[in-house]
Amino acid sequence: MSDLLNFVIQAEASGFECMTSDHFHPWWHDGGYGNFTWVWLTAAAERTKKMKFVTGLTAPVFRYNPAIIAQAFASLDVLYTGRIALGIGSGEAMNEVSVGFDWVGPEVRLDRTKEAVTIISGLWNRNVPDQKGVELEIDNDGFLTFRGKYFKTTKARLYTPPRTNIPIYMAAVGEEATKAAAIFTDGLITVTKPEKSKEIFDLFDKYAQENGKDPNSLQKIGKPKFSYHEDYYKAFKSTEFWRASSLEDAFNLDISSPKELEEKAKKEVSDEKLRKSTNIVTSIEDCIKPIEEYFEAGFTIVYAHSTSPDESQFIEKFSKKVLPYFSDAKSMSISNPRT
Repeated sequence: MSDLLNFVIQAEASGFECMTSDHFHPWWHDGGYGNFTWVWLTAAAERTKKMKFVTGLTAPVFRYNPAIIAQAFASLDVLYTGRIALGIGSGEAMNEVSVGFDWVGPEVRLDRTKEAVTIISGLWNRNVPDQKGVELEIDNDGFLTFRGKYFKTTKARLYTPPRTNIPIYMAAVGEEATKAAAIFTDGLITVTKPEKSKEIFDLFDKYAQENGKDPNSLQKIGKPKFSYHEDYYKAFKSTEFWRASSLEDAFNLDISSPKELEEKAKKEVSDEKLRKSTNIVTSIEDCIKPIEEYFEAGFTIVYAHSTSPDESQFIEKFSKKVLPYFSDAKSMSISNPRT
């Protein structure tokens, strides 16, 4: 946790923004860490001055009650006004099953996510899209009563509401999640590579327009992985921590133990597949072309997910050689490594 705080202090001075994961368990057993993101996020925001933060991703499906998410991030916005965004997703078994919940299919998790976003939006006084199968009432005093298939509130109200319109972004790959992101949130976060992003962006824009939104006002967020070191072997070795995230259908696996994920990944994810999942570079300037491809494909924000053996060196060299190249183009950000 202390190392990550040092990284963001250095990163802010270099002009980055920050995305931080929100996990109970990490993707890897060996050398893994499992800090509570909301505590770390508060400490990071307190130690920086202007840096903006977004979670990637908070899962409002089981271990977090959506009303508590709404309260927590509203409080963060009061303390660090305009610097906090909420990235949401439908979760992974390693974070939900590990704390006592049964694992369910992606359709149910997506339905739970949509109900959760409705509650969060209602408590934040945001526009609440119509949703079939739920009852929602906000009375004249601002008390929210919600009855869904999975969640409910009874006259709930935030007595410390957010000061700003906190952005909500939603992870999406498939069509239904993309549709939900377009309807319920301010943008999508996707691990889809640039060469395969046109279909998902076309769907996102279509559903946004059908629901009265201007697609140009919404964000399309990507997070390519990078591992930089002048020694290629060291750069490649440092990608090992993320091998499990390259498992087939990784986000739907019913595995809650990082140790089991690690063992499965060592058997099923080849070195070649791992190389394809990460931009392994020995010259920092080689980060430029992959990022350009994201912007050219229509992404509006890119978080450079570094898994470099020396993160401080990555930040220093990236800020000197890569950030200036994009200074007059799009937003450039950095995501926390190894969380």
